[in-house]
Amino acid sequence: MARNLRIILGVTGGIAAYKTPSLIRLFQKKDVEVKVVCTKAAQTLVAQQTLCTISGHTVYTDDPVVALDMAHLSLAAWADFLLVCPATANSIAKIAHGVADNLLTSLALSFEHRMVISPAMNTAMWLNAATRENIELLIRRGACVLPVEEGDLACGDAGPGRLLSLETIVDFMLSLNSVKRLAHKKILISSGPTREPIDAVRFISNRSSGKMGAALARAAWIAGGRVTVVSGPAATPLPGEVRVINVSTAGEMFFAMEKEFAEADICIMAAAVSDFKTAQPFAGKMHRGAEAALNLELVANPDIAALLGERKKNQFLVCFSLETDDDETRVLEKMNRKRCDMMVVNRADVSLDSDATQLRIMYPGAPTERLLPQSKKEAATDIIERIAARMDVIRG
Repeated sequence: MARNLRIILGVTGGIAAYKTPSLIRLFQKKDVEVKVVCTKAAQTLVAQQTLCTISGHTVYTDDPVVALDMAHLSLAAWADFLLVCPATANSIAKIAHGVADNLLTSLALSFEHRMVISPAMNTAMWLNAATRENIELLIRRGACVLPVEEGDLACGDAGPGRLLSLETIVDFMLSLNSVKRLAHKKILISSGPTREPIDAVRFISNRSSGKMGAALARAAWIAGGRVTVVSGPAATPLPGEVRVINVSTAGEMFFAMEKEFAEADICIMAAAVSDFKTAQPFAGKMHRGAEAALNLELVANPDIAALLGERKKNQFLVCFSLETDDDETRVLEKMNRKRCDMMVVNRADVSLDSDATQLRIMYPGAPTERLLPQSKKEAATDIIERIAARMDVIRG
């Protein structure tokens, strides 16, 4: 019987160290065994006894009473991966330049398996040229450096530098133990709704939350893809590990998608694009007078998926179809007309305003595949796996 995955968690002195007990718990739910190495600075931010109790192992520090003789060598031999999380700018610099002045940096210097760095720091430190160069040096040497998220920081600033979500870190570490089926593939995803202006304050839109697009972006990145998301004004934030192009109208989305499509290997059309726009938006704000009704002239927006399908060369094109019934006649017509390689069908009554979905997946000339009800995160993983499998079938 195969043993559980083993990870050494190296905790450095960033404020995000307080999250490490929760991170260990998430690993344990996935049957991952974790041993913890703490720097002296980290011990002031998270209790050593807490980490020991949760992990079920001795916590290794620079304290000679706790540390075992030659611990960096015994730990290196035990683990499959070394995850430094959170990684401060100081520890990143030390590891990049081979400084071995504590147990964790000595372990990093002697570790022969895969090392993953998950940074967390102030925005100014993250953007500093020295930090950027240190990260590039680590990547060239084979380390994997995870991205950071953007938002409010503990110091009161706002910007890039926040620790990646714990769930994403866990999923990424688990993915290292399997084949990255979309490694180095350029993946283009459209996500969220679009907004078509009526006047300066009103617009035509829809109920899309962008949850599926965000889940697909995350799953594609975990599968090894280089992901770009063209997103309308969605309520769900996109993962910090992907490139994002923000748009508002269908026209803006088409312009961005057309520009990015030429370089893409895979294109996933998950956005809920408005089919119509106002023929002539009002220049300012309309004010209601005595009239009790308002007539708007609407004209069709470009069919982005169909236009990309016409331009398709070697790209694998995936389209979504939101339906209110199970009739596949119209979906088959759409799939053929838009030259889709794969069509994902979801029901409006199940998917809208929900974290869950139930999908049907259709391919040209193949039987429809019906998936069980599941979360959008799980569905996104299934979609990405099926894209990889279908590409293998098509391209032999």
